[in-house]
Amino acid sequence: MWIAAAVLAGSSGSVVAQQTPPPSDPPPQHVWIDMPPPRLNESTRHFRVGALLGINVKAQFKMSGQFSVSGANPGEPGVSGVDHLYDDGYVLVDDTGNALGLTSYWGYQSASQFDPVAQTLTFHSAKSFSASGGAKSDDSPYLGLDVAYGAKPWRMGRTQIGWEFGFGYLPIKIKDNQPVTADINRTVHAFSTGGILPPTAPYNGDPGGIGPVISDVATALADDATAGTITGSRTLDTTLFLIRLGPLLHWELHPRWAVSLGVGGAAGYLDGDLRFDERVVSADGGSGQNSGRVEGSEFVFGGYVGATLMFHAEKHGDFYVGAQYMSLGSATISGSGREARLDLSGGVYFTAGVNWPF
Repeated sequence: MWIAAAVLAGSSGSVVAQQTPPPSDPPPQHVWIDMPPPRLNESTRHFRVGALLGINVKAQFKMSGQFSVSGANPGEPGVSGVDHLYDDGYVLVDDTGNALGLTSYWGYQSASQFDPVAQTLTFHSAKSFSASGGAKSDDSPYLGLDVAYGAKPWRMGRTQIGWEFGFGYLPIKIKDNQPVTADINRTVHAFSTGGILPPTAPYNGDPGGIGPVISDVATALADDATAGTITGSRTLDTTLFLIRLGPLLHWELHPRWAVSLGVGGAAGYLDGDLRFDERVVSADGGSGQNSGRVEGSEFVFGGYVGATLMFHAEKHGDFYVGAQYMSLGSATISGSGREARLDLSGGVYFTAGVNWPF
């Protein structure tokens, strides 16, 4: 037994001798591990599309000369059974067909139109006016579309060098509501009242043949001229198509962020019309409608400088925001004495959307 005990004692000592003593110091809490630098964006081309917001685009409206009026139709004088429309009243065909050359369907605006001596009612219709004036207007911002394609074939470290072609689509509507003084030339017609005393002005008759009646035959008098005002609106309603092309510098600032700078030439094509919807208001209170439009188109040329900031959401997908300053001069739509000049010399355009590097 003593031999077995000796063997066991020797084995126990060998095991104890082979055990690792506990560490005297605790293990480190932070371990720095050198990692390889992030791989640069290897894409050499890109395509992007987004919204375009334009500001600092202004228009100047001018009118000078003599203008015809497209409003009321005074009708033919000396003829029975026709409608007559004026700036200060009307004499129309009633439900009886103007039996016996008389109508109940008439109205007038001012007591000054009735001549008790001649027993007539006088009506006026503006047929032209002379005016000269202008105003500036700005209804920005304007919202449109931005598209761009580019390539960056040359690289120097984190910097890529290339080019970019951009296209912009921007509807523009600018309105001018400033009144313009004018000299108004009017057609003058007189109608016999047949000895009746007209109802107090303003008066609007009934088409049913009931009520006071007057002659429906107009007598032409000499045209008259009076001072007045042109109110209402003039609207430049057009679309601006923009293109730009120039060199591009691109920097990868961070695995998630990049920025591009571009500068180059730009051109624009303006296509649309100048619309007017006016009222010709005479000094004595009569007013008539005048409306129409002038169509036009024009090319403009200049340059741009811009910057774009990108966030790499994934390998082949970025979100971007950008800004461009573009100087293109002025484009004009004009005709028949009217003019709308669009000032594009200091346009600022903001963009935002999605970019696809590939």
